[in-house]
Formats: sequence, structure tokens, C-alpha cells
Amino acid sequence: MKAKGKGKFARHVIVIAGASGSGKTKLIQKLSQPPHDAFTLGVLERLDCNPKQRFKRSTVERMQRLMDPVNSKKRKARRLNNCLLVHIDLTSINHNNNLKLLRHVSKQTKRLDVITLYTSPDEWRQRILDRLHTSNEPSLRAALIALSARASRRLSNFLYHREYRKWLSTYSNYKTRRICIINTFEQSFLKSIPPE
Repeated sequence: MKAKGKGKFARHVIVIAGASGSGKTKLIQKLSQPPHDAFTLGVLERLDCNPKQRFKRSTVERMQRLMDPVNSKKRKARRLNNCLLVHIDLTSINHNNNLKLLRHVSKQTKRLDVITLYTSPDEWRQRILDRLHTSNEPSLRAALIALSARASRRLSNFLYHREYRKWLSTYSNYKTRRICIINTFEQSFLKSIPPE
């Protein structure tokens, strides 16, 4: 009997993580559609990435399928040779499941970089409340965290920062090559997630 294939490895994956409404989609669009603006070039420089390489949007579920030994010879699996941009919504109801998939994906990646998107709780709450009842509604969990400020602003801040604490402790277990924390709206780089 033939030994079971190990599946394909991704050449380079950049994980873009942040709460719902933190600017993940906008950053992915900027990265995958050159020419890059000055801030996007600054992000790539922090990660020591070549801005001329091809950046392709993906999901952890799609990556897992592409890496499956069954699909390793399929044409779609060639996408693993590009730099893949994977977004993780820290306030998604499926967040824990996505982290499990990401853990599996990270073991089959030659290079893994992480960008964490953070904005202040007050600014974030306002953005989430502005998006309620629109075509671009935030995740249910994000809405609940933002609306909890009506009962207690301190509780809302705690719940918001708790999602980031969980994320920071999770990705510290991965073999990441480069990490950066940014605020996409202020176009600024942060040294760490500010305390509550």
C-alpha cells in the first residue's frame, strides 16, 4: 500500500486578524490590488515582504482544502505558491472553529506572518453602531459587545480586549516570522495592544 500523501505546503501566508469593522477587508483589497499606497508599502516593509509578489485573498477553509493530499495535483492548488491573505474575525461566532483550522494550516505553511488590526474601543464601538441595520452589518458577537456599553462601558471594553488577549495568546504558539499591529484608519503602527 502507498503511504498517504502529506499534502501541499503553502509558500507564504499572511494572517490579517482583527475585530469586525477593524478594516480587514480594506487592507486585503489594498494588498491584493497594486499599486500600493505609502501605508500599505510600510506594512509590507514591516513584514519584510516583496511588494511585487502576487497577493491572493483566501480563507482558512479554502486553504485546508487546497492542502489536502487529495487535491494536491489539482490546478487550484497552484494558488499555494502565491502569498495568501487570510482574514480572521476575532468577534465572529465561528472564531474558535477558524482558529482550529488556522492551527492546522500553520503547520503546513513555509512562512507565516501576522498582522493584527486594532482600534480604540470607543472608535470601534461607534463604527459597529454605524453599521447596524445596513448592508454591511457587523457580526452578531461584535454588535453585542458594542451594545453592552449601554449597560456598562467598562464591561464593553473588557469584552473587546478579551478577544484580543485570546488572539495574542493563540498566535504566540505559531511559528510566525514577522508580526505587526496596526490601526488601518489612523494608518499607524502600534508596539502592542493598549491595556484596558
